Amino acid sequence: MTNEEELKQRKATLRKEIITHRSQIDPSSKREYDNWVCDKIFDIVQEWDYQVIHTYIPMGDEINVRPLIERLIADGRAIIAPKTLANRKLQHLVLQSITKLEKGVFGTSHPANSIEYIGDIDLIITPGLAYDYKGNRLGYGGGYYDTFLNEQPNAHSVGVAYPFQRMKYIPIGSHDIPVNEVVSKREM
Repeated sequence: MTNEEELKQRKATLRKEIITHRSQIDPSSKREYDNWVCDKIFDIVQEWDYQVIHTYIPMGDEINVRPLIERLIADGRAIIAPKTLANRKLQHLVLQSITKLEKGVFGTSHPANSIEYIGDIDLIITPGLAYDYKGNRLGYGGGYYDTFLNEQPNAHSVGVAYPFQRMKYIPIGSHDIPVNEVVSKREM
């Protein structure tokens, strides 16, 4: 087995473990934790006065940042959300309402009837399955956010994680791009 094959296998195993663990979180604990994450990120936005914020639209058991999105829209911030395209590319669309979404590929959602945003982004809120203490991130395996983070080197990138998603070490390859910061608590 080559190093690349071994890396892929280790990542795949870890992804399955994290997804299973995440699906078993008590709903009330999840809601409380997710709201704490939303408050922390809102504080970061306020502190640094970020105006253009790129965020994922949560799917499945991901940390629910919808309350944060609504709060940022109400606060007059420009919210950009991704639409997943082929070849590890994201199209960046202006999000005007969390209720005006359409379904995309891989179970994602993106802004409906939206205009494409082309420009600099101040803050990128990234989804992820695991993060180490250097900001290295384990995503879902498509490389979409690695490509995107590489395209926006001046943006501040923030990952969000449950305590069990923070690890001393995660397997990374040469193409993996770390985030600048991870919002997480030691325990739920």
